[in-house]
Amino acid sequence: MGDRAHTDDQLTLIWEETKKLLATRMPEVAFRMWVERMLPLGLEDGHFVIAVPNDFTREWIEERLRLPIAESLATVLGDAVDLRVVVDARAEQAKGAAGAPSSDTPPEIAATDAAPQGGPQAAPPPRRTGTRKGPSKSGPPKVLGDLNPRYVFGRFVVGPANQYAAAVAQSVAEAPATAYNPVFIYADTGLGKTHLIQAIGHAAIAANPDLTIRYVTVERFTDDFINAVTDKAHIEGFKQTYRENDILLIDDVQFLAEKQQTQVEFFHTFNALYEAGKQIVITSDRQPRELEALEERLRSRFGQGVVVDIGRPDLETRIAILRTQVKWEGFKIAEPEVLDWIASKVTTNIRELHGALTRVVSYASIHGQEVTREVAREALKDILPKVYQHQVTVEMVQGEVARQFGLHVNDLRGNRRTQDVAHARHIAMYLSRELTEASTPEIGRRFGGRDHSTVVYGVRKIERQLKDGHDPQLQDLVELISTRLRSAR
Repeated sequence: MGDRAHTDDQLTLIWEETKKLLATRMPEVAFRMWVERMLPLGLEDGHFVIAVPNDFTREWIEERLRLPIAESLATVLGDAVDLRVVVDARAEQAKGAAGAPSSDTPPEIAATDAAPQGGPQAAPPPRRTGTRKGPSKSGPPKVLGDLNPRYVFGRFVVGPANQYAAAVAQSVAEAPATAYNPVFIYADTGLGKTHLIQAIGHAAIAANPDLTIRYVTVERFTDDFINAVTDKAHIEGFKQTYRENDILLIDDVQFLAEKQQTQVEFFHTFNALYEAGKQIVITSDRQPRELEALEERLRSRFGQGVVVDIGRPDLETRIAILRTQVKWEGFKIAEPEVLDWIASKVTTNIRELHGALTRVVSYASIHGQEVTREVAREALKDILPKVYQHQVTVEMVQGEVARQFGLHVNDLRGNRRTQDVAHARHIAMYLSRELTEASTPEIGRRFGGRDHSTVVYGVRKIERQLKDGHDPQLQDLVELISTRLRSAR
C-alpha cells in the first residue's frame, strides 16, 4: 500500500467502495444510523482515520463495527489497515451537506445522537428494497392528529433498553406494512413510547408525502366513537376517518379497558386496516397478554405482529439523554460532569430526567449562577432526598426482603416455589429493579441464574398489584423496605 498520503479524491473513492461492501454486510437501519455518519479524514502509513460527530458514536463504532469496517477497507485496499475513529465536527457538517437530516429539519429521519453502550445485540430487522407506496394522492402531506414536533428520531436517544424498539420503528417509517405489522410497543410511564410512535409519523411522511397518517390516543378514539354513536348519521364518517389511513398510530391502548363497545369498534377498525395491508402501531404500558381487561380476540390481534418493549435506560444512556437535551435546548453547562451527577440520581424515567435538568438550569438562571454540580444539588434537594446519596445493591434488597418475611436469602435465590417464598421473591425482584442500577438479566443472575423473562414477570406482577391498590399491606411493606434500604449506611 505504501506510505504516501492519499488525495481527497482517492480517499473519497476508497471510502465509497468500502461503504458499498458494508451495505451488503449490515442491516439497512444500522448502516444508515452509523456508517452514514462517518467521514474519512485520511489514509497514511497504514492508518485509516474516520471522523464521527460525537463520543457516543465513536465508542459504539469502536465496540461494534471496528472489525467489519477494517475488513471491508482491507478488501478495497488489498492490504490491512489500522482503523482510527475520532470525533470531529466536520462529520456533522458533511452529513448535513450530503442531504441527511439536520437539527433544523426535525421531521426527517435522523440518526440518533447517542449510541447503545453495550448489552446484548437484538436481532436486526431484515433489509428492504424500498418504501411501499399506495396510489398517489393529491394535496399536502396528510398527518392527522397532534404530533409533537420534538418527538422525532433525531431526539430519541438509543441505548440497550430501547435499541430493538427504535430499529423496528425506523423500519416501519421507511417501509410501512412491509415486514412489521402490527407493531406493539410497551413500556412503563415516561420511557419514550409516545416519542417513538410519533417519530414514526414524522419520519414516514417525510419519506413518503403521499401517505395518510393518523395519530390518536385511545381517549380520543373513544370520544370520537361516542360522538358518532350519539349521532347515528356520523357513524359512517367515523369508520371512514379511522379505516382509510395508510398508517394508524394508537397511543395508550390499555385505556380501552372496560369500554366494551369501543373495544368492538376498535377490533373492526384493526381488522379493516390489517386486511387492507395498512400499517398499525400501538403503544401500551403492558404487553398484550397482560391486558386482562381487554377482549381475548383483541389481545390475540395485538400479539400477532411484532411486540417490542422499552426498558429503563441505564446510566450511560441517561447521560446521553441529558447531553442531547443540552444540545437541542441550547443550555449552557459550566461543569459537564453535572450531567453525570443528575443521571446517577434520577433513575426512574426519562420524563423526570428531563424535568430535573430543566429545574437545575432554571434555578441557576434565576439566581444568576452557572450550572455546576453544587447548584444542581441545591436545585434538586427537595426532590432528591439525602437517602439517594448511596447506592443500593441487589444483595441489600435480598437481605432486607428476607428479614421482613422471616426467610433466608438463599430461599429467594433457590428453587422453592411455595406461595410465601414466591411472593417475597417477586417483591425482591421488583425492588431490585426500582432501587438498583442492575438490568433484568443481571437481576436474574443474582436470583439463582433465573431467566430475564422471569424477572420481568415478577416485576410487572408487583407493579400491577401496587397499581390496583387492593392490597394496602403490600404498599406499606414496599415503602418500608425501600425506606430502610435507602437509609442504610
